[in-house]
Amino acid sequence: MTITPTGDVYVDEPWLSLRWDSEHQCVFAVWRGFATSADFQGALMTALDIVRERQAVNFVNDTRQLDVISDEDQRWLRYTWAPMAAASGLRRVAVVIAEAGLSKIAIETMFKGRRRTGLQSRMFGSLEDALSWAAEA
Repeated sequence: MTITPTGDVYVDEPWLSLRWDSEHQCVFAVWRGFATSADFQGALMTALDIVRERQAVNFVNDTRQLDVISDEDQRWLRYTWAPMAAASGLRRVAVVIAEAGLSKIAIETMFKGRRRTGLQSRMFGSLEDALSWAAEA
């Protein structure tokens, strides 16, 4: 995935919008549906590029429309991405979850099994609450 930002928008695909939110000073992802493993992991690596470029400490990840997260991607997120995220300077991850569905179950499972990486992460039922929490940092 080659990224050329247009203003504050880094990725605008049918399955994801990834941008810098200057109002809340955070990397902001809105998942719009199914993403292949390559797209999912590539997007999260792009998020880390934005973290480094913007010296961001907050990432708001709206997963309410994300279809499913494979077991392999869950492990990758937990054991590979999270330590890289902490090393990149990221400090807080807010995850907006759906009220029901497979992605909600997967995210809740990941939160139960998360490792200590130096990242603060919280789940939220509303985007407004997630953005508010991110803006506190």
